[in-house]
Amino acid sequence: MFCPNCKAEYVEGITICTDCEIELVEKLPEINHEENATFVPILSTKSMGDIAIIKSLLDEQGIEYFIQGENMLHVLGSIDTAILNVKEEQAEEVKELLKDFEPKFLGYNATEAEEEE
Repeated sequence: MFCPNCKAEYVEGITICTDCEIELVEKLPEINHEENATFVPILSTKSMGDIAIIKSLLDEQGIEYFIQGENMLHVLGSIDTAILNVKEEQAEEVKELLKDFEPKFLGYNATEAEEEE
């Protein structure tokens, strides 16, 4: 069973996504990926809260993305960083969409810190 919104997988018997509170489906619809799509990094964060907000915004706009290192945040917490990657041709659209969004973890702006390095 899968959540059609956040794509989380659940064991048999569970019918509602605990995060999204929507009904699960037997299988996720196939995504038509372009064969040679190039993805580029847009921002990074150490916060699962940031990731949830970003995913919601991008899903609402139908933007294809992946978040590198997202699952490691569950294991390593603030030790690791998750990186948002989007299709190269959608990068400017995503930057505009997220222009007022400042990824933060306990007041720490991950994007600014990486630019300073």
